[in-house]
Amino acid sequence: MSCPPETDARETADAAAPGAAHAGTAGVSAAGQRHLIARIWRGRTLAAEADAYTAYLHEAGVRKMAAIPGNRGAQMLRMVREGFADFQVISYWDSLEAIKRFAGDDIDKVRHLPKDPEYMIGKEPTVEHFEVVVNDRP
Repeated sequence: MSCPPETDARETADAAAPGAAHAGTAGVSAAGQRHLIARIWRGRTLAAEADAYTAYLHEAGVRKMAAIPGNRGAQMLRMVREGFADFQVISYWDSLEAIKRFAGDDIDKVRHLPKDPEYMIGKEPTVEHFEVVVNDRP
């Protein structure tokens, strides 16, 4: 399924469930593959805090997220350079409704972890949602 430039993951997910506005039903392609929504979170810490924040983010965020129905896994990415550690967490979800079980009704709002203020620096962390249109990973 190709997503025209003027649409976003929410519109495409809705199209996968005809007649249902934000119904949260994951679509299935003609090849029988489930459509997924990728939720991408980005944040930054000082490089000196990278290992501590990695452990905290994994335990308090990624592991808890994995237990939510509709979550299909996550990846945590980290790049340390020039005194900073940039993080991305890509989580995969069956539907927008599944994301709401994690993030609340406003899925575009960052869901802060309790200790984030101790670690986060720079601009406010961000979150975006994308339709997974190719998944070559088993």
